[in-house]
Amino acid sequence: MIYDHIPDFLYNLILNDQLPKELRKKYFDFKSHQISDKKFCEDLLKQLKLSYNNCNYYQEKLCKKFDYTLPEDLTIGNLEKIPYIPSNDYKKSVSRNLELLKASLDEIVLFSCSSSTTGITSIIPRTLEDFDQIQYNAVKTYSEFFNWKEIKPEPYKRAIIFNFSPDRFFLSIMTKKNSKGFEYVDKTRYFSSCINKPFEYYAHVEYMIKINLLVSIRTFLSTLSVRGGFVMDVSKMLKIIKKVLKTGKWEKRGVNKILFNGNPALMNYMFENRLLRENIFFDLDEISYVGCSGGGWDGVKGEVKLDAVNKTRFIENYEKIFNIRSKNIRDIYSLAEVPTIFGGHWSEKYQDFLFHCPDTTRIIVRDLDKLEPVNEGEEGLLEVITPYGVNGSINQALLVDDIVEIISKKKCPECGYQGAVFRIIGRLENAQGKCCSSLINWSY
Repeated sequence: MIYDHIPDFLYNLILNDQLPKELRKKYFDFKSHQISDKKFCEDLLKQLKLSYNNCNYYQEKLCKKFDYTLPEDLTIGNLEKIPYIPSNDYKKSVSRNLELLKASLDEIVLFSCSSSTTGITSIIPRTLEDFDQIQYNAVKTYSEFFNWKEIKPEPYKRAIIFNFSPDRFFLSIMTKKNSKGFEYVDKTRYFSSCINKPFEYYAHVEYMIKINLLVSIRTFLSTLSVRGGFVMDVSKMLKIIKKVLKTGKWEKRGVNKILFNGNPALMNYMFENRLLRENIFFDLDEISYVGCSGGGWDGVKGEVKLDAVNKTRFIENYEKIFNIRSKNIRDIYSLAEVPTIFGGHWSEKYQDFLFHCPDTTRIIVRDLDKLEPVNEGEEGLLEVITPYGVNGSINQALLVDDIVEIISKKKCPECGYQGAVFRIIGRLENAQGKCCSSLINWSY
């Protein structure tokens, strides 16, 4: 009773695109452009002026709290003085989303919704230009860390991507559930739906989390939840891999690469509860790689609530089961409140993923005491600063609840990537029982 037996033409007719037609832009000819410190600061100052002039909350609350006056010029050296907003201010429960607008509602084409790792959804208003930037950021990260060019379709070949997530249609249903009560719920979509979209232009995407229609209807009628109706279709994945290894094809078309993508907690569940128990192994060396997608290592992401994942064992399992080495296993760090997507690689030294700051963004790590910037090798709260993709709201400088260690402020000591490098240590609320809003004593 799983819906994937529906013919493609009917499936597409029913599910459509789940994004406004203005956002259906293809990125086959992606070209990265370099952003200098000077250009970054000039563009950031424009966003600060827009925030000040168009958002009363920014002018009357933030700037006054920080005793901040807009400068004539902005430099990298004084970014730490810019007023920042805590990510919790975008939580639906705070009901402040529309106060944080710096564009008119007519310019907001869609609201991004977080996957609510903590159980409280964030909702962020975004313009068409913001979404173009988000998809640029996604493809830039996929190009630099997920071997994007290698999965580009060839005349008779394409990649297969096993995405450990529901498809974007069912993500839109869950968005409505998590955003219930928000007045623009019909214009709200998961942030992950938008950054997953570019893959669908390049490859055959097999969404691993599918829905059993009868179970879902029964569960929904009894609990008003669709959670019980989801299944992970590992059997189809194994069938596809066997066919590709035997014939080099799937659905009469050649396969050039296989990518495992999505929630690491779901991948880990597959390892521990089926593949390892049944001694299922494949040799996918040189034709496959892994791209984890933004969180889930603690076992909690959206509707998913599983055991925490031991990262070292996770890496070992991919090599043991699929012969995919750590150099071909990547991760991203992203959050709905900002448009930036940080790509990361595995570090043998740290036994962790190191995340890299792209040139569209600068970061500051602030200590938990006075929120002053820390030095390399020290831990603190992450602040994300970007002037790109923030035309709809005042999220150009945002303080996150995540505690990170700043590895380098200049470039990665292991791969040489230019820009700041950090790794995730944990969440503030887990460490201290509070969020960054309460740490700042945000009282208005």
